Amino acid sequence: MKNAKVILVVLALIVGVSLSCKFLKDKTPKSVNDTRQIDFTTPADGLDVKVDLDKKQTSSAKIDKSGGSISLTAADGSKFTLEVPADALDAETTITLTAVKTVDGAPLDNKTPTAVQLEPSGLKLKQVAALTITPAKEIPVKEQIVFGYEGNGKDYHLAPVDPKSKVIKVKLLGFSGAGVGTGSDSAWAAHQIIEASNASTRLLQKFGEATQAARREILVEGDESGSSEDLFKSFLDAFMEQVVMKEIAAAELDCKHAEKALHDLIFHERLTQLVGLADSGKGSPGFIEKTNKLLDIGHKCKKSYRVNGSSNNVSFTGEICNINKPFTIDAKYPGGTAKTTFFPDVEGEGQTTVTGSGGGCTHSGGGDYTVVLKDDGSGTLTWTTTDTISCPGFSNSRTATFSLPLQPAPDLSCP
Repeated sequence: MKNAKVILVVLALIVGVSLSCKFLKDKTPKSVNDTRQIDFTTPADGLDVKVDLDKKQTSSAKIDKSGGSISLTAADGSKFTLEVPADALDAETTITLTAVKTVDGAPLDNKTPTAVQLEPSGLKLKQVAALTITPAKEIPVKEQIVFGYEGNGKDYHLAPVDPKSKVIKVKLLGFSGAGVGTGSDSAWAAHQIIEASNASTRLLQKFGEATQAARREILVEGDESGSSEDLFKSFLDAFMEQVVMKEIAAAELDCKHAEKALHDLIFHERLTQLVGLADSGKGSPGFIEKTNKLLDIGHKCKKSYRVNGSSNNVSFTGEICNINKPFTIDAKYPGGTAKTTFFPDVEGEGQTTVTGSGGGCTHSGGGDYTVVLKDDGSGTLTWTTTDTISCPGFSNSRTATFSLPLQPAPDLSCP
């Protein structure tokens, strides 16, 4: 009954995750032996983006079996040259290049990459064609993200390039779109997370199909002869390579992904121990090291917040990109406005300065503050300040304490 118990417990462990997966149309394997042949290696689909074309900037040419080339210069001066080798086409084909205005929804630094759409969409080539992209404004190699997509924005993905070429040469075996944009570390991390998320969905779906087929064999047919170890190992190896390692790489580039990477690392370890492929006392090789790395990344990660509220008859608003670095919030009170700047000394504590004006008076002062964060990520910002209001003919000082809620803002776009 060992196989039956393991499979039943595994199903219970992954059901919460697998319920969120998209249902695939593949036929369910008929036996445990069939499930061992399940494909855990084929990449998942990419991201869909919205593409807006500049239909005033197009170029067309007829290319036959002997090959040929076609070029386009976009409105901003960027240049595209498509070189089609001999025997890539079966017959003469009219090929059109159209400049792309914007790509919305892609993990790039902006929505205006240097890109072109190639038509006829879906055309397959028998030989590899090369698309040379020369942006009007040079992009440093380390910031280049070369991408492709299908149709009108389906399956956005990183595109293969000639690694030895100093210019950007995209390798194509079919059409539709390709381009280059700029990407910071956070953009590269976003690409890794997209790939990991798609792979996770697909792997869990496939694993769910396989384990449920095995469960039916055991409970309905009474057949416990098949070994499930190969299936578990194949899934776990694929999940580590295609999901966990990509998420760890993303976390190293952008610390906000550390929590997700740690969650999936622990899920992988629990399942590995459950099926007897790791020592429950020592853990899998590298598990402790990976866990400590992610915990360290998460601890040092900048935390972004929004402030919006009132305290002591003063209204405050502001965005805090990093609670561990200086930040400023705006204040509005009857008769004037002010800015309070917070300077961290140690984690959760620091000094403040205040400047403001209104009604012919000036407002200045300062004090100290504390930040208390809760387990759910929210928190409270509290500060006490002694301020002086100077007006023509008189001045007045007062000490007041303010307290505001901190709301996590992971979507905040920060430099």
